[in-house]
Amino acid sequence: MVICLIVKYQKPIVIENTCNCIVDETELKNAIIWYSDKPVARIKKIFMQGNYPAVSIHGEKIHVHRLLMMYWLKRKLDTNEHVHHKDHNKLNALKENLEVIASSKHLSSHNKGKKLSKEHRKKIAEANRRRKVKYKKRVNIDLNELKSLLDKNWSINRISKYFGCDRSTIKNRIYEHPHLLGGEEQ
Repeated sequence: MVICLIVKYQKPIVIENTCNCIVDETELKNAIIWYSDKPVARIKKIFMQGNYPAVSIHGEKIHVHRLLMMYWLKRKLDTNEHVHHKDHNKLNALKENLEVIASSKHLSSHNKGKKLSKEHRKKIAEANRRRKVKYKKRVNIDLNELKSLLDKNWSINRISKYFGCDRSTIKNRIYEHPHLLGGEEQ
């Protein structure tokens, strides 16, 4: 039997730091509340997702350093913006250790001084070719068309198949343009 509780107001958040992330817990609590559009669970666990500490907010796993940077900037980060750890310690999410830089600059800063053999470059190129086949290309979605499909009560899965993109693309467009769900026009 599954019991679902609906939280009507935000209780004080308690952080469980299971991965020894270096973070200002007050800032993280504020960032979690800022990011969420509704109350979140009282106990929030910081866990490792890949190589970085992360928290889960309503089922969405978000790296702590990206969440904090979005909170400090009061906006979502673009896909070409990376949050760089100045001391190269992925567990250090303190404000003075983080900066936003373009993805190309970020990658070059980490690869500076490295020399790759021809064989290694071949392997990287092959991996990139295989990766391109796996993932669908970015799709420009006409917002009026998306609104008409939502008005017809199409599911996110059906809409993503219609546009030939991933579900997350559709969900992001709806998040970026909440008026698509309402009755008002923009």
